[in-house]
Amino acid sequence: MTSAASLVLPGTLLLRGPMPGTLSIGLLAPLSGVMGISGPSILNCALLAAEHVAERAGVFPELVVIDAGRGPVEAARVVSQLIGAGLVQGLVGAHTSDVRATVSQVVADRVPYVFTPPHERELERSGTIFIGSGPRLQLQRPLEWIVARHRVRRWALIGNDYIWPRQVHRTASQVLPGLGQVVVMDRLVPLGSVDTGRLLDEARKNRADAILISLVGRDGITFHRATAEVGADQRFIRLCTTLDENSLMAAGGDSTGTLYSAMPSFMRQSDEQHQSFLELYLDRFGMSAPLPASYAQGCYDGVVLLTELWRSGLLESMTAALAVRRLTSMTSAVGRASARSSAGSKLALAVGHDLLVI
Repeated sequence: MTSAASLVLPGTLLLRGPMPGTLSIGLLAPLSGVMGISGPSILNCALLAAEHVAERAGVFPELVVIDAGRGPVEAARVVSQLIGAGLVQGLVGAHTSDVRATVSQVVADRVPYVFTPPHERELERSGTIFIGSGPRLQLQRPLEWIVARHRVRRWALIGNDYIWPRQVHRTASQVLPGLGQVVVMDRLVPLGSVDTGRLLDEARKNRADAILISLVGRDGITFHRATAEVGADQRFIRLCTTLDENSLMAAGGDSTGTLYSAMPSFMRQSDEQHQSFLELYLDRFGMSAPLPASYAQGCYDGVVLLTELWRSGLLESMTAALAVRRLTSMTSAVGRASARSSAGSKLALAVGHDLLVI
């Protein structure tokens, strides 16, 4: 299929230079590392958004693909080269927050940087725009529902050791006592180093009833697979903050009725806006394409938002954070194009390989 948008590597752009009349967007996507499973669908949704913009607004976007899975230092180095040479007009990132923290220092307020996943509610820098939900918005209602539904009281918190899971744990430790719950275990493990047996043994020794899991990508998949293998999948109620349909499928699915996910969107939600997005995606990439799950849908929103910012002209007179607030108060264009129907978090139950919205 001929596309009105294009993908280009940073090295190619550095050698070639800018193309007149083209909007060059740095796309920070996890093509490797623990979140690599999300990379293909993120690329697809970013391209779909760029084509959407090209068709409806006459803008010709170019997505400069940067592998955020190679770590904060390498991602920031590439971003610094591109911005320093004036080769990108903005950035969209769908990756871990440790990468975001380093990249945001490099970006400062030179170009807008749209960060799309759930995040840790760090104070916004002038060049960084957060469109995902913060931990309290992501956790509050799902925790309330699970506590009311299941006879649980004692919680274990298990996540990766970087900025975002640390804040998730802090927030959960504030929310759970207000629901009559007790945190009996709080563990953070390095990316790529999940000893599921040790973690489950510790949860049992602490008599945990439920586990809040903030292990990203491959680490979460490893944990869920191993939990099922030792039969602990029916022992604990599990609430995940990173589990989407791609990760659930890679983990082998779950039919215990004890595995939940809190995310901004799910494939099986039935609102008209979401269904329209899925139709666009399937028409463009076909039934065998990677599932356009929550991280990928957020990236779609980010590309559309950045393009609207660029077209508005507001960036010429104000910082990105101010410009996005002005833009959303002036027009609903971004909202109409959004793949997700509302801000915040939804709760879904794993049923086989599906996540069914509650």
